[in-house]
Amino acid sequence: MCIRDSLKASLLFESLDERVFRIKITDSQAERWEVPIYNPDARKYYKQHLIKDMGLTYTSPPYKFELADPRTKQVFVATTDTTDTTLYLSDKLIEYGLWFPGDAIFGLGERVNPSFELCDGPYRDCTYTSFNKDIDMPVDRGHPPGGKQSYGHQSFYMVRLKNKQFVGVFFLNSNAQDTIIKRRSTGINVNHKTIGGIVDIYFFYPGAAEEVIKSYHSFIGRPYLPPMWTLGFHQCRWGWKTLDKVKSVVKEFGKADIPLDVVWADIDYMQDFKDFTVNNVTYKGLGEYVDQLHTMGMRWVPIIDAGLKYELNDIYYKKGEEMNAFVRSAYTKKTLIGKVWPGYAVYPAWMNVNASILWYMGLQNLYDQVKYDGIWIDMNEASNFCHGECGLDNTEGTDGTVHGADPHDPKEFDNLRYYPGDASLLTKAISPSGYHVVTDPYGDKFYKEFNLHSLWALHQANVTSRFFTNVQKRRPFIMTRANFAGIGMFSSKWLGDNHSTWEDMQYSIIGMFNYQLFGIPLVGADICGFIFNTTEELCARWMQLGAFSPFSRNHNVNNAKDQEPYNWPLVAKAGRNALRQKYSILRYYYTKLFEVSLHGGTLVKPLFFDYPEDDKAYEYRNKVFMIGPAVLVVPVLEPGAMKVTTYLPNQNWFNLFTAEQIYYFDPKAKEGKEITLKAGFDYVNVLIKGGNILSFQEALKEKVKRVAVLDNLPLEVVVAPDEKGEAKGNMIFDSEKAVNPIASKEYTEITFEFSMKTMKMNINTTGKYRMNKQVENFNTLTILGAESMAHVRYACIRGKSGKLASIPGVYLSAAKKLVFHQNNGIYWGNIVCIAFTNNCFQ
Repeated sequence: MCIRDSLKASLLFESLDERVFRIKITDSQAERWEVPIYNPDARKYYKQHLIKDMGLTYTSPPYKFELADPRTKQVFVATTDTTDTTLYLSDKLIEYGLWFPGDAIFGLGERVNPSFELCDGPYRDCTYTSFNKDIDMPVDRGHPPGGKQSYGHQSFYMVRLKNKQFVGVFFLNSNAQDTIIKRRSTGINVNHKTIGGIVDIYFFYPGAAEEVIKSYHSFIGRPYLPPMWTLGFHQCRWGWKTLDKVKSVVKEFGKADIPLDVVWADIDYMQDFKDFTVNNVTYKGLGEYVDQLHTMGMRWVPIIDAGLKYELNDIYYKKGEEMNAFVRSAYTKKTLIGKVWPGYAVYPAWMNVNASILWYMGLQNLYDQVKYDGIWIDMNEASNFCHGECGLDNTEGTDGTVHGADPHDPKEFDNLRYYPGDASLLTKAISPSGYHVVTDPYGDKFYKEFNLHSLWALHQANVTSRFFTNVQKRRPFIMTRANFAGIGMFSSKWLGDNHSTWEDMQYSIIGMFNYQLFGIPLVGADICGFIFNTTEELCARWMQLGAFSPFSRNHNVNNAKDQEPYNWPLVAKAGRNALRQKYSILRYYYTKLFEVSLHGGTLVKPLFFDYPEDDKAYEYRNKVFMIGPAVLVVPVLEPGAMKVTTYLPNQNWFNLFTAEQIYYFDPKAKEGKEITLKAGFDYVNVLIKGGNILSFQEALKEKVKRVAVLDNLPLEVVVAPDEKGEAKGNMIFDSEKAVNPIASKEYTEITFEFSMKTMKMNINTTGKYRMNKQVENFNTLTILGAESMAHVRYACIRGKSGKLASIPGVYLSAAKKLVFHQNNGIYWGNIVCIAFTNNCFQ
């Protein structure tokens, strides 16, 4: 069904390649707002493909279409004549509906999902709102009318088809919108309902989940590569009121023998909560102390808020006014005034290049005072404590709103016929009638906040990233709260102001999964919870789970009790050991992060992504998580539990830290089985899947406290054979000083292929980068489940010019593992293969 109300539809079909298809519907009579493609390589990876080969069937009017996968000839998306899938075009209300022959749907951020699957529960009709909003993260179960979204606007989702393949859908629209899902026995209806812009939808054709996600990331921009130290442990607190308090926290970590890599600063360090300032009374000597942290192998990251202080003699306000660099008020044509932590505030107008210049100036001024290692951007939805705009006499009106007509477009946003989420656009936000001015030789251009609001954080992250790469010539580390599609090219993400509850701890797993879809792999929740007081048991279990999150940071609100892990013996023990378990496989973790930056895809993921046909694996979608293809983490999610149950698909599985084989592949079984594991506070159940090879370091044994120490620890390669006695894996080393080692090719990859049948491991090295650190040398090789190799006495190391060394092996019968070790390492790049035999001289 198609209704055209004041707009004349113009429709475009476009194929980006044989597996990506675009449908664009706009007004043929007038120009409308279209979201720019921020990825400069968006079309570099695609080649135009003949539409006739894309499986398209189209009828116009009434604008009906369906797409079939050319590989299978099966329809995977269509429009229908039902009221669930209408096309409705008007200036401030656009609807477009789709039907999928699927049974589950995932994505659509940002929100706190109680399940990775959307609309997962008794409610079969759900509404999810997308519009960046500063809100204390309510649980969003999709109950109509919606409105429970939080900081980010992510309109990508995947539908699981009934053949267990996945199709990706990206609705490129930055305006406030609802996505209405109706699950039926015949499939899933999805209705997109927005109040601006155009219909611009990209379909990523059916395939494995990882395949679809990689294709989407190639379009929006593959994630940037943060430094390896960002995978270490971070500690923060809103309420460290003095530098002496920060110093005492760092000392207590040392006394408790708990790893700590990065110290963070919330707004306490600022002078009157103003960006780019340091309080030289309560934080006197901060610059010198951060220099000291650097000598200790630690880093420091400060918070920066979105709004700059509105103060006539403030350097940034004065300069910004001169440059016309702030968002303007439609009521006065002067700078729009909001309110955040420093009081009355103004906001950079990112569409104007002068805003970038002003931001660079602030970042450089702060760096001149204290040598920070990354930037934490908060309140960048952008948030506003006033209702749209503060009173022009610097006092809010009765409702915090400036009343009057809009001189650009009077009352344009009053009395809209539809409000997504049934919520005001003004709540804790800049007025939608605010605008950015861009000076142009042919006349100034005006860009409304109505269209730009959800893009605010994306622009800010882009500018901040360019400051690191173009001005400081170093690799960026940026942590954002608000977000839009493509921000992963510039920034990482933490999951916002969560709560100290067992439920929120489990929800953090789902949040990590969602942001893998959205292209932001380095993600994690505030460990132990931000709001409310945590408990010793909850914090201990959260430290165990959070240690294995990509981004591991403990942080809480200023009016809650201290929750640094050393405050409880149990939490200290749990955190100390869990973090060192993670550090033991940090080279593997970083290798997988590097691959995601190189190719797109997920860093952590639900078990069923690798086993789409296994319904039992799907049941554990909210409880366990994979790190890359090899590692399964099984956290404790319930109070009082000293055991944990997980499901293992039918494959060889080993305990990574004890070498015990937990599960043996059964050729007669159609599926795996559930197993119960002991779950103390001194370890996390971390399993390695058969068929994989990963790098390992003795961080537990060596009591590692910093990621930097790992460069000087010997490297062990762990082989976990599959049922065929085979395994493969890789390691990647790069230059820490490289701004973008992928672009500059300053990295080396080492790949392994192992076979028990041929008793050989082939090794291939690509790349020219070499740092000559201990970690890059071969010292130890461990083969798990090696009963059939118990007789082997030597590993014969061969290089390009012949034999390099013979290393004796020891078979440990209790653990059923075969270990080869030598004290003097051999550079991996010089090794071609390792043969296992009883005599290297034959």
